[in-house]
Amino acid sequence: MGFIKTTFALIGLAAGSYAGVSSAMAASLTKTARVRTEETPESVGLDFQDVSFTSRGGDARLSGWIIRTQPPNQTTSTNAPATTRGSSWVIMVHGDNTSRSDAKTGTLGIARELSGRGFGIMMFDMRGRGDSLTTMSSSGFFERLDLQGASDYLVSKGADRSRIGVLGFSLGGAVALMAGSNPNNFGAVVADSSFADFSLVVRNSMIGMKRPLRLGLPGMEFMARSIYGIDIKEISPARAITRSDTPVLIIHGENDNVVPVEHARLLGRAIGASFDQIESGEESVWIVPGAGHTGSFRTEPAAYIERLVKFYEAHLGAPHRI
Repeated sequence: MGFIKTTFALIGLAAGSYAGVSSAMAASLTKTARVRTEETPESVGLDFQDVSFTSRGGDARLSGWIIRTQPPNQTTSTNAPATTRGSSWVIMVHGDNTSRSDAKTGTLGIARELSGRGFGIMMFDMRGRGDSLTTMSSSGFFERLDLQGASDYLVSKGADRSRIGVLGFSLGGAVALMAGSNPNNFGAVVADSSFADFSLVVRNSMIGMKRPLRLGLPGMEFMARSIYGIDIKEISPARAITRSDTPVLIIHGENDNVVPVEHARLLGRAIGASFDQIESGEESVWIVPGAGHTGSFRTEPAAYIERLVKFYEAHLGAPHRI
């Protein structure tokens, strides 16, 4: 009798420990470091407008900037509302643990270059980050609704949805690929340093002393879904783009030590690129030699902008200046 009691006690202890570890692992998906925006587009000579909008579904209030398309000869700032009708737009989506003014990636510099080519720009902070009010993040699962909310905002101001492109970095790239897989959301998507599948990222992070944590992955998935409504298996850009016809360009640094370059190859295969096309940098996948995580613009600034402009002009139409 004592043996049976001891056995059940040990089983209960093991089950409780497993549930506790699984819950803690699931909770980690909802945490991110809030980094406030330190600079505005004005710091790179751009006229802009502060905007506030909700994610699709209305569960998160988000903060952003609109950088208007300006007449070619306009050199002074105005307070007029941003023009959206008839323009080609690029929504920029930052990575995790940062904000829309990510200096490491150079988001404002990219915005300046694209604006100079005639594209309207929208930059915003995803939930739990920057100046957006919502506190809980979701490792990309609900952030898809944030990006869709940004496009809905532009459409409400007169933009043509087929002329809205996305440029996402790291987690923002994954969000862009997943949100862009829905029909008629965007005209084109560029993902810079995106992972291919979040489950793969989590599993590959559990090495060495952390390897035993792999046993907790099924419990983590269950707790994430039950407690937070996050389906980890759905955080898979590679799976999303296999069922999408939205034009996609993958950019990745060859020396990325945060998201290994193999993820770019997996994404390339998911959109139908051959191994030769992936390695040669043709068309849909560009692996940038010498670049680290989200470092391709800083490594090859001129080539980076030219790739973006060529891709967006092909799929969104040439930028139209008012």
